[in-house]
Amino acid sequence: MLWVLFLLLVAGISLILFMWFSAHHDHLDVREITDASLGEIDELRLFFISDIHKRKLREETLSKVGMVDVVIIGGDLVDKRTSSERLEKNLTLLKRWKAPVYFIPGNNDHEFETGAVLEVLQENSIRPLSNVDETVEVSQGKNIVLSGLDPYFLQPRRNASYINDLDGYQVLCVHDPYVFARMNKEDQDRFNLVLSGHTHGGQIRIFGMGPYERGGWSRSGARTILVSEGYGTSLFSLRLGTKAECHVIRVKSEK
Repeated sequence: MLWVLFLLLVAGISLILFMWFSAHHDHLDVREITDASLGEIDELRLFFISDIHKRKLREETLSKVGMVDVVIIGGDLVDKRTSSERLEKNLTLLKRWKAPVYFIPGNNDHEFETGAVLEVLQENSIRPLSNVDETVEVSQGKNIVLSGLDPYFLQPRRNASYINDLDGYQVLCVHDPYVFARMNKEDQDRFNLVLSGHTHGGQIRIFGMGPYERGGWSRSGARTILVSEGYGTSLFSLRLGTKAECHVIRVKSEK
């Protein structure tokens, strides 16, 4: 009987250690997309990361990214567990490519307890997108349109109808993928690339089952959709059956 209890204890400790390792072992997802809507832009290089929460970004992972045109933080950059020092360090690392950095709010960002997160972002020259479009120059005279949906209204309340720029390659970032799923088809069809997170892929999946579906890539007509499983964790720093991930997205023009 004691041997059975001992084996169960060892198995339990081993499982917890494996779950902790999974939560802290980064996966850099590099994806290449061909899209005729890119027009005259030969290649668009994006770095996308969501749901950092209280994790410290690993320089070893970021050093593998290469040069990018735009950095997008897809929400839940912080939560109530995040220190000011951790936030400042992470932002410094995300500015390493000297590319424009944009932030789309998530549901946990309002929990930051050691200051106003939007003020910290603006002090670091990071632009929050709250239901607005931003025209971003990615090469000489060539632009894309980056739109941010913010149902949490981290900035003063604005109607999503402000997102109405119809020119250029259209990238939408919304923290919760279900917000995009509830949009009407006409609004959905405007976008060429949709980036989201929030779900953590369920974070802990038992026998393949979890509170959310696994993250990943999908296609809807000519549109590409990413639901990231996120970089950090909520509540417990443990994962099972999901990845701690960030993304390099290379969009190439179809000619």
